[in-house]
Amino acid sequence: MSSWKVSTNSCPSGQRPTVWQEALKKLCMPTCQITGNDDKFRGDISSINSPLGIEFSILSGSPMEISGKSDDQPFSFWLALLMDGEFSLKYQGKEYPAQTNSIIYAPTGLDMTLSVQSDFKILYVKVPKNLIHHRLLKLDSMNVGYLPCESGVNKVFATMLSALCDNIDELETEVLRPVEIALTEFLVSSLIHNSGVLDFGSTAKINQFKRICQLIDSKLADPNLSLNQVAEESKVSPRYIQKLFESSGVSFVNYVRVRRLERCRFELGHPEYRHLSVSDICFRWGFNDAGHFSRVFRSEFNTTPREYRREQSKIAESVS
Repeated sequence: MSSWKVSTNSCPSGQRPTVWQEALKKLCMPTCQITGNDDKFRGDISSINSPLGIEFSILSGSPMEISGKSDDQPFSFWLALLMDGEFSLKYQGKEYPAQTNSIIYAPTGLDMTLSVQSDFKILYVKVPKNLIHHRLLKLDSMNVGYLPCESGVNKVFATMLSALCDNIDELETEVLRPVEIALTEFLVSSLIHNSGVLDFGSTAKINQFKRICQLIDSKLADPNLSLNQVAEESKVSPRYIQKLFESSGVSFVNYVRVRRLERCRFELGHPEYRHLSVSDICFRWGFNDAGHFSRVFRSEFNTTPREYRREQSKIAESVS
């Protein structure tokens, strides 16, 4: 796990804007325009990279405007928890909500403007593309999005991110691993129903699809999980569920397999589950044939379960 910090407080006032621009460049963010007095400008960044490559960065400082896009980074996904300050977000001529304690998100590479009219604090999280399955979230079809966090799962997630922000300097690798899986689970469960990504024709169908996915996720460990079982518990027909998944671009069977594989991958890479064999983990998540599990895991992640476990163990040892 790597980390770095930048603070303009240690710089002469005339050099602070330049130091800040270089720090934003290190985050692969576009340049900013300072809206106040350059001599009084301040900016701080504290950043860590998790074992799976998720970048968590806390930004705070004086009023500014961050505008444009950065082409100097691999395609990925970012989200920002707006913790303190007065914000305004613009994209393609449209102004988006940007309230304190809410989350904004987008794929990287979009040309937008985030204006901050006061002193501010933001938690900025960048997730590598390989951690977001292309069959579940079509990143290249997504635009800027906004998640209000007054209640429900969004509030729970925002609270977790806020706690992470408060304790980021004290976190060890083992602690960050559960945060990694929680973050990726949140992205799938909360953004899979985004109407800009999937065309269901109505908000009711979007919400129903989300509930069905949540039901499936809660039963992944059941090797007998079936389309008919989910349809019965959801009080809809199997054909209706099939059509919902067709609209999402992934079949029911593929969705179940991918979600099981993701759970297995997490446990294979987590030191807490080292006492379990590869077969133990595959059976824990609904697979009933270890050979089949190994083949589909390799097809999905371009490595075998054992190779993945060895690789993650080496990474954990190198950062401990």
